[in-house]
Amino acid sequence: MGGTFDPIHHGHLILARDAREKLGLDKLVFVPNSRSPHKLAGVPAPPDLRAAMVRAAIVSEQGFELDEVEILRGGTSYTIDTALHMRALQPEATLFYLIGEDNLGDLHTWRRVDDLHKLVQLVVIARAADVPAHPYLTLHQRRIDISSTEIRQRIAKGQSIRYLVPEKVREIIENHQLYREVVSF
Repeated sequence: MGGTFDPIHHGHLILARDAREKLGLDKLVFVPNSRSPHKLAGVPAPPDLRAAMVRAAIVSEQGFELDEVEILRGGTSYTIDTALHMRALQPEATLFYLIGEDNLGDLHTWRRVDDLHKLVQLVVIARAADVPAHPYLTLHQRRIDISSTEIRQRIAKGQSIRYLVPEKVREIIENHQLYREVVSF
């Protein structure tokens, strides 16, 4: 499960747990990106802090792992590079890559998307009842109306984010004074 995780929140964790259970996955690996090619206009929290938030969020969750490959690689993160990395680590494994239904419209613009299809089974996490037709496995999820954008906006306005993120994530955000200004991307 890749993404900016800026910040990771309970919605990410619930969807990840559901996907792990429904797909029978041995583990689910969170891969925070260094820089998303689709969010170049915004400035996310520093990659090391986003990784720290993911680590804090999953520390006690059996079957969840963090891989910082994209952060360590630096620069713009591309899913194909991470898929190749995962394939090298697990040559015999069946690999799944979870994407939100909101990514379907732009999937054709992803770097080497045809090669990506050969390396991983794409799994669409669908929130809506009516998902456009596509050739990928779809997991229909419960409606979880939490977004990283909303969390950043609430912090910038001085509003509480309690119950939206794990407590240890909230502490990192507070200790590092993250998201004090409204930023959308």
